[in-house]
Amino acid sequence: MKFRWHQRFGLVPRIALVILLALPATQILQYLLQRLIPPPSLIVIDQRWLSERTVEATRVALGTPAGRRQKALASLESSSWLSFSIQPSPSPTSALALHGQPEGTARLPDAQPIRAPAAPGKPTLLLTSIARMVAQQLGVGPAQVQATGEVSSNDIDRELDNLVVLTASLPVRLIDVTRSRMQPDITMLRSFHIAVALDDSRWLVVSQNKGELGAVRRFRIIATVFVALLLIGSLSLWTARGLLRPLTRLAAAAERLGREREPTLIAEMSIPEYASIARTFNETQLRLKQFVDERTHMLAAIAHDLRTPLTRLRLFAEYVGDKTQQRQLLSDIAEMDAMINSTLAFAGDEAKSEAHSPVDMAALLISLCDNACDAGGQAVYCGPDHAQLPCQPVAMRRALTNLVDNGCKYAQHVTVELRDEAGAIVIAIDDDGPGIPPAQIEQAFAPFQRLEASRNRATGGTGLGLTIARDVIRGHGGSIRLLQAAPHGLLALIRLPKPGLSMD
Repeated sequence: MKFRWHQRFGLVPRIALVILLALPATQILQYLLQRLIPPPSLIVIDQRWLSERTVEATRVALGTPAGRRQKALASLESSSWLSFSIQPSPSPTSALALHGQPEGTARLPDAQPIRAPAAPGKPTLLLTSIARMVAQQLGVGPAQVQATGEVSSNDIDRELDNLVVLTASLPVRLIDVTRSRMQPDITMLRSFHIAVALDDSRWLVVSQNKGELGAVRRFRIIATVFVALLLIGSLSLWTARGLLRPLTRLAAAAERLGREREPTLIAEMSIPEYASIARTFNETQLRLKQFVDERTHMLAAIAHDLRTPLTRLRLFAEYVGDKTQQRQLLSDIAEMDAMINSTLAFAGDEAKSEAHSPVDMAALLISLCDNACDAGGQAVYCGPDHAQLPCQPVAMRRALTNLVDNGCKYAQHVTVELRDEAGAIVIAIDDDGPGIPPAQIEQAFAPFQRLEASRNRATGGTGLGLTIARDVIRGHGGSIRLLQAAPHGLLALIRLPKPGLSMD
């Protein structure tokens, strides 16, 4: 047999293993998604180069007819880095230069841009130095050029579009770029807009070329969270099923023990804690079985030993001359014999070891009602024609016979009703007899307890009928209750569950 190393892990190592596997698996997943969909790039742009390219694009736009301007701007070499568009008015962000500074913006000094103060929303910058350089090169007034930028956050991986690093001069170190919040001559922007007024009341707007990966990167962020939850959930579900499967086997064995009263030994389990529980449960089943067998054998031996003196007493009664004493003696002997037979039926090995098989409970109750009517009683069945239930046929017939016969013995009319529910068979035996006082209902189930005071076996019996009925019904995992019927009488309500757990 191959040894599986993970089968000897206990509960704590298994749970810890899931947690430890989930962390690196999530990191590996994030790494693979970043390789598949890379994070935004850092595009480093020198302020002078940006102003020169803006001036170049403005001159091309001014020297080209209105209908061909966009095509001419797209042919510029800088169009791979910058985006050019002709608009009737500046964009809302660039209009800040004309309409003042709202809260959350900062005006850049002439020499270089600085960091905008933190503010709710999207902090923006007025790129004053760039606007001034463009205006000077074009020879126009300051109001004809507007330049603004949207400040980026520190977390580059969360950005959707390429970021622009605006620097006063090159070269620049990468570590200074990533720490741009601390550098006075470096600004990291999510976006920027430079608007230049043309001669026909239209504006040339220059911005960075963002590319087409924004939506894809948004999908990467969502997919990272979703797949991480799916991965952790799958590991947790796999572990939970491994932990609950042995408990299901244990519950099935306990249910079968309570229903059939036969030991169902559980095979060795892989988890050490569960293996200890399984061994203890198996030992408990065997001890219970041994105890019941010893009690049954003892009662059978006592009953067998009592038959010999009863036989001698029966022979001795034949020689009694007084017929009245003879009838009394024979009646007592017959009653003792009936008690012995009932005792064997209550604790005999035949009922305990009887195999379970499918029984049509409706047909069984119909036959019992017919037998009761043939014996002079009145018993009526109400319910479906068929209702299957796995049980011990002989023991179940004996239990239901006792209940129907008790009803016919003390009442004039008995109604037997069956309901086939989803999880159980429900049987109600209702009679119109005197009933049992509520205080004596539990006493009625006690062995050899006869609530009827007479010594007549035709009415009082041996006092084991209800005891045997409850013992058999409980042995099938069911329940029986005695209730007061209106306006008078007794209602025996029996519930027999259908087997819901199967043993593999």
